[in-house]
Amino acid sequence: MRLDFVGVDPNNATDDCPSVFVDQETGDFYFQGDTVTDPDVLAWINSDSRIKDTESVVRLPAAMAQIIMEAASGSYERGKRRFAEGQHPRPDEDIRTRLEKADVR
Repeated sequence: MRLDFVGVDPNNATDDCPSVFVDQETGDFYFQGDTVTDPDVLAWINSDSRIKDTESVVRLPAAMAQIIMEAASGSYERGKRRFAEGQHPRPDEDIRTRLEKADVR
């Protein structure tokens, strides 16, 4: 699996979420954000679209609308990384660089 990093919340100055990714093969979207736990919000969503046990609701801030649009339109930079090789703030967790060095495709 290869995911393209599209963008992170522009109001986020640290190495945190939320962020948006696109699967290079399928074009599927992956959203990383705060898990919604507010029972009123979940009940509201569930009244229109049943939330299955295998699903979760993730909140992304409105400031990320442009990033989401880039993912949806396909206008994002393919193969983009948030951190250049060797610049990841948590190098032990940088699975993508390890896979690329192993030439796993």
